Amino acid sequence: MTGTNMREFPALLEELGHVRHFAGGVVAGHPAADDVVLAVSELAANAVEHSAASRDFEVRITHLAGAVRVEVHDHGGAGRPRLGVAGAEATRGRGLFLVDHLSRDWGITHQPDHTGVWCEIGCSCTESPALGRAAA
Repeated sequence: MTGTNMREFPALLEELGHVRHFAGGVVAGHPAADDVVLAVSELAANAVEHSAASRDFEVRITHLAGAVRVEVHDHGGAGRPRLGVAGAEATRGRGLFLVDHLSRDWGITHQPDHTGVWCEIGCSCTESPALGRAAA
């Protein structure tokens, strides 16, 4: 791949469909496309829900040899993102759990005015083929 595909989105729940459309366009035809779209959707939903500032957040998608890296960056929040355990009846709280299970690795950068969560979705690719460009 030549570079990273990135786009900013308003921190609104109704933007999550646009996030999925963007990610789907970037990874169209890629063997890990479904997992990438699910992971970016979960991370974006967390950014919308937990960011202290209702401004915007950025999604970055990069193809590496053997993986697709997804990053979501927002303007920080009161707490550090953490992998939780949702009860059987819970209707939320499973986002990072899903990301953990989809990813070969993931992590968090957290400061008072910035939170970044990234994950790497493994694939059987031996080289870095070009990812598509989603329509803006």
